[in-house]
Amino acid sequence: MNTHVNIRARLLLFSPTFVTLSVAVVVMLAMLALGSPSVQAQTTAAAVVDSSITIATNGTVTDTGTTVNVTGSVTIKCRRVIDTTTTTAAPLVMLDFDFSQLQGTTGSGKNLRTFVTGGNHATELRPLQASDTIVVTVPYFDSTKDVLSASTFMATATLNFDISTGKLTSGSLTYGTNVFASTGVGTTTN
Repeated sequence: MNTHVNIRARLLLFSPTFVTLSVAVVVMLAMLALGSPSVQAQTTAAAVVDSSITIATNGTVTDTGTTVNVTGSVTIKCRRVIDTTTTTAAPLVMLDFDFSQLQGTTGSGKNLRTFVTGGNHATELRPLQASDTIVVTVPYFDSTKDVLSASTFMATATLNFDISTGKLTSGSLTYGTNVFASTGVGTTTN
């Protein structure tokens, strides 16, 4: 009597539905592992070029009447990507600005205040061109407080690229007051 039930349970494991679902799962896993042709084409070794530069920098920012001296270095990582599945798409660069090494100070002696940017990164996706100017917002906060007390300043990066290789070759950074915050973004007049 028990053997009849066990045989029936084993037969159900190999039902047409179970076999079809198993084959579908195996095929899906193979597609994920091997990638579709368009994914493989977009990520070929020739289509992706990585480069980076580190810029030693300094500047000043004014925030609520206080002048903050900003110093440190910014690492900019660049990845050139070409969509090889089409001939009409222009090459792109994905940029990662690492502002974590910047520090700001104001005052002196007992009144010295230090500002940090934390682990802040800014990312941009841009068309590849010989020279590009990019403005990003950088949050910073008093090192004795938490990130909830953050304010922001603007960083303007002028970057140069080698068009033939897609590599980031040089650049410069300047800093300025966040004009959007200082002009009252979010206010309206009727």
